[in-house]
Amino acid sequence: MKILNIDHLGIAVNSIDDGKFFWSDVLGLRLEGSETVEAQKVTTAFFPVGDSEVELLESTSPMGRWQSSSKRRVRGFSMSLFEWQILKMP
Repeated sequence: MKILNIDHLGIAVNSIDDGKFFWSDVLGLRLEGSETVEAQKVTTAFFPVGDSEVELLESTSPMGRWQSSSKRRVRGFSMSLFEWQILKMP
């Protein structure tokens, strides 16, 4: 297997608004958009970085997947998606 690209990095945050400030105002990245995904109980915000993007994830429910991380005050890197290629054996 050969990793070709990082599609995006997910970062769990307690507040999308606080995260927007850091990634936009401090680091100078452009906010591409945000959306709430009710089925996953999360609000997301995307910041393009070259061919990849940073995705901020804020839980919208105490039962949401991302809530357990922020309740324990564990914030930060949560997931990554890679584009990869399976190498054929000779």
